[in-house]
Amino acid sequence: MKNDIITLAAVLGTFVAGAVFMLSAQTPVSVEAVVGYGSVLALIGVAALEYRISWKWLGGR
Repeated sequence: MKNDIITLAAVLGTFVAGAVFMLSAQTPVSVEAVVGYGSVLALIGVAALEYRISWKWLGGR
């Protein structure tokens, strides 16, 4: 449980740092696109943790 909290904090911290960078720098990628893709990836990550999806499970036996 403790490792999950640390991992979540690291991922959210990286996401916030990326958002701050995107807001401060002029890039061809919009902040809304980054937030959207980040949200989708976060949802996929949470689903993988909830349902215990692993590469071994995805690849079969």
